[in-house]
Amino acid sequence: MTQTAWVKIGIVTLLMVLTFRFNLVRLWLKTNPFTGEPNWGHSICIPFIGLYFLYLNREELLKAKVKPLLAGNFSRARFISAAVVIALGLVAMFVGPKFVPSQESNVTSGGWGMIILGGLAVLLDWGLGTLFGGLLTFAYGIWPGQNDFVKDFGMVMTLFGVVLTLCGWDVMRIAWFPIVFLICALPWPGLVYSWVATPLQNLAANVAVKTMQISGVTALQIGTKIRIGDGVMRPVHTLNVAEACAGMRSLMTFISVGAAIGFLSNRPLWQKILITLSGIPIAIFCNVMRVSGQGLLDTYVSTELANGFAHQFVGMVMLIPAFFLLLLVCWVLDHIFVEEVEGADPGHAGIVRPPTTPKQPSPKQPAPLPAAESVTIPVPRRRVARRPTLPERHGIDPGIIIAPTPPRDSA
Repeated sequence: MTQTAWVKIGIVTLLMVLTFRFNLVRLWLKTNPFTGEPNWGHSICIPFIGLYFLYLNREELLKAKVKPLLAGNFSRARFISAAVVIALGLVAMFVGPKFVPSQESNVTSGGWGMIILGGLAVLLDWGLGTLFGGLLTFAYGIWPGQNDFVKDFGMVMTLFGVVLTLCGWDVMRIAWFPIVFLICALPWPGLVYSWVATPLQNLAANVAVKTMQISGVTALQIGTKIRIGDGVMRPVHTLNVAEACAGMRSLMTFISVGAAIGFLSNRPLWQKILITLSGIPIAIFCNVMRVSGQGLLDTYVSTELANGFAHQFVGMVMLIPAFFLLLLVCWVLDHIFVEEVEGADPGHAGIVRPPTTPKQPSPKQPAPLPAAESVTIPVPRRRVARRPTLPERHGIDPGIIIAPTPPRDSA
């Protein structure tokens, strides 16, 4: 990259930091691994994974054509995509509250935001439209929304708009993932967090009760609490499945890990998305097993141990099988879905032979000339003096034939 490009990047970075400086400080205080909330300890890794993705794709990124996306570029695709976003916003406004009535205000606000974004895309194209849409979202999060997550989402949206406006779609086809991936680092609003955590708590408590009943332990579920014991053979005590045991920490962590594994590999887009989404059931399964093991440990070993060191230790141990389950998903995709490439042998399923390429000459040796252009260079014949024969040396004409002398008789 040229020095001018680095100067432009520095100026844009400085402007972004100055505009969102209060957001960045609050996010650091809430998500840093030292004094932040444990549920968002993974957030510090998200930007570094995005930078590593850009490093892996640096050659394609440098080859991409930089074409600023300004308001004057009128195209059919621009208006169709904007119309789709506006239609989705209308659906969210009028249909969304029927499915999630408890989040009616949030769904309606999101619908309005999509309608405004689509309108800005029609007027200013997607670059400037996304940029101004992000700034409007950030302003709405300050007032009247008064929501930190909305402000943070507006910051990410503004960054997306800045890159798209200055670089164009060719660069954004590569750089979109690190920017969108930043959403996984944003802490959720308290109400949304509780809305998602409550059914996960009930699920963990229900499966834990079934597991203990199968193992011969008397257990009863009361909401998000588990009553263990029958009062005769074992004393009755209660195990509380709190929000911290709902698996939200592992849920967000393994969505991020799944996205990192999927998008840092050379796969089709649908496989990357599938690996990312597979982190949801894997995290739920591992958390349910953790709560079940916690109940068995509380029953057969010690209540103090189950509520103390083992509570954190079991949670860390369950990260190991969760990670291997993600790798299992990748293995299944690699062995079930085999892509056809050039040079594949149709008679041998599953065997792919790479296409043969002509051998390239080494840089030290000159490339051979093509056969059609070969030139025959005549080599001059050198005259060599003929050595005289033996008769010529003695002055005898080589054309005279000398008959052999017959032997004399010894009479």
